[in-house]
Amino acid sequence: MSATAAEVTKTTENTFRDLQIAAMNELRCTVEAMGINVYDVRTGVDSLKGEGITRAMLWPGAGVGGHCLTKDTYHLERGVQVLGKDLLDYPAGEPSLYVLARHVNDFMPVHMLNLTRQGLKRVGKQLSGARIALLGWAFIANSDDARDPPSEPFREQAITAGARVVVHDPWVRSVPGVEIEHDLSRVLSQADAVVIFTGHSQYRSLDPLTVKKLCGTSRPVIVDGRNVIDPDAFIRNGFVYKGIGRGDKNGHPLAE
Repeated sequence: MSATAAEVTKTTENTFRDLQIAAMNELRCTVEAMGINVYDVRTGVDSLKGEGITRAMLWPGAGVGGHCLTKDTYHLERGVQVLGKDLLDYPAGEPSLYVLARHVNDFMPVHMLNLTRQGLKRVGKQLSGARIALLGWAFIANSDDARDPPSEPFREQAITAGARVVVHDPWVRSVPGVEIEHDLSRVLSQADAVVIFTGHSQYRSLDPLTVKKLCGTSRPVIVDGRNVIDPDAFIRNGFVYKGIGRGDKNGHPLAE
């Protein structure tokens, strides 16, 4: 193939993966509003297998990061605007499906902040003045890859809103302008809200009683952006739980 076709192949692969993630992130929006578990829906759709049937369903989450997926959609769009704008036969006035998908994925850190704010409101607290334990800076689980992580805009927006954000990551050693703490206990200490941004294995074994004791409050908030904890275990132990795509749990009754 030509050099141009090769570049389009590369950007298309990343653009299509970004589109698949955005489809799930939009589905999480639907099921959260309807009080449904997005992971149940995903499992049901994924079970529809047979000859000629494929279901390429990825996962919703706190956002998309990395150097490639966050930019390749715009490279692909720029390519067609430069090389084929006058020949592009597309519904008039409609936005690019690929760019819309980018916007959906870029919105997820905002949604995480909204969930955090909603959780704090349930316990009579505001985002301003709250201490947030942000768990995970890398954009991919069990990796130190910290290029363009969705945790970054979340942190910036939370700080702008008046929150104090303390970051933990067991893999990322340092980030310019951001203090990365490697002692999880210190990060959880006196936290009003615990917000999970990366699906590191360490976070899958979080113990509700231990986390609650470190937070030092009778009703801490936990926001799961990667579906790595058991909501019921935390709810039973007095947490206010919020999770991506967990419409079945996000409005749970508060434990006595």
